[in-house]
Amino acid sequence: MALDRAPIDPSTSDTAVTRVGAYLGRGWRDCVDPTWLVGWDPQPFALPGGVTEVVSMGTGPAVVLLPPMPGFKEAWIGVAGILARSFRVVTFDMRSRFAATPDWRTWLDDLERILDAHAPGAAGIVGHSMGGALAQQWAIARPARVHALLLSSSFARLTHPAGNMYARFIEQPLVIAGQRLLPRRPALAVARLLARHGRWVYDPDCDDRLLDFIRFCMRDTSPATIAPALKLVAQLDTRVQLPSMRIPTLVVVGERERVFQLPSAEELVRLIPGAELRMVPRVSHLHPLSAPQWLAQTITEWMGPRLA
Repeated sequence: MALDRAPIDPSTSDTAVTRVGAYLGRGWRDCVDPTWLVGWDPQPFALPGGVTEVVSMGTGPAVVLLPPMPGFKEAWIGVAGILARSFRVVTFDMRSRFAATPDWRTWLDDLERILDAHAPGAAGIVGHSMGGALAQQWAIARPARVHALLLSSSFARLTHPAGNMYARFIEQPLVIAGQRLLPRRPALAVARLLARHGRWVYDPDCDDRLLDFIRFCMRDTSPATIAPALKLVAQLDTRVQLPSMRIPTLVVVGERERVFQLPSAEELVRLIPGAELRMVPRVSHLHPLSAPQWLAQTITEWMGPRLA
C-alpha cells in the first residue's frame, strides 16, 4: 500500500475546478474491504465557490449520512452499501473551504442544495459526531424535511469533562502525530496496541485494514481542512432549541467511547422529546467503521418503518 506520503490539502488537486469539500485523496480504496466499494461512485456537485463530491446509491426512501470531522463522506463507506439494499443513500464531503468566516448557515445551505438535487422532500437524517451536530441544525431549521433523526456519538455542545482532558489534549495529539509521522509498520503496531486496549477512538474490532484506513485519513487531513470544522463545533450549542423538536430521534453511542460521549448522548436524550438511547456493543467512536453491520441494521430496523 502506498501510504507513506505527505498530507494533501483538499483545496489543491489535478483538476482546474476548486474543491471546497473535504476531499480524501487517492489511495484510500486500497485500505478498505473491497465489498464496501460496490456501488460507491462519487460524483462532482457544484456549490458556491467550487465543487464537492456526492455519493447517491440504492433505491427506496432517502437516508442521508452526514460525516464526522473533518467531513469525509468515506467515514460512511462501511455502512452505505448495506443501507443501499433498502434505501436511497446520499452522503457527501462537507465543505472545508469558506469564502468568508466559517458559519453553520453555509453548511446548511450546502446541505439544502445537495438534498434538493438528490433527496427532495423529507428524508431520514443520520449524523455521526460532527455530522450529528449538522443533523440537529438541519432538523431545527427544516423540520418538515426530516422524517426521522439518528444521532450517532453526537452532542448538543462541546464540553471538556475532567476525565477526558488527557484523552483530548494529550493522547489525541500524540496519536495523530505518531500515525502521521511514523512509517507504516511501527505506526500499525502502535495502532494495534491502542485498539487492543480501547484507547482514544480505537477499539478491539478495528482490524489491520481499518487501522491502515484511519492512518490514511489522518495523513491526508491538513490543518486547513480541519480548522473550520473545529471552529464551528466549538460554537455549537443546541440545548435551547432541541426541547421544541418533534421528530422521532434515536441516539446511539459506542459502549467504549470516551467519558465525553456518553454524557453527551444522555443529554441529547433528555433534551429531545421522546428520544431513545442505544449502546453499540464493544466498540468506540469509530463504530460506523468497526461495527458497520450493527449500525446499518439498527438504522434499517429503527428508521425503515418511520420512512415507509
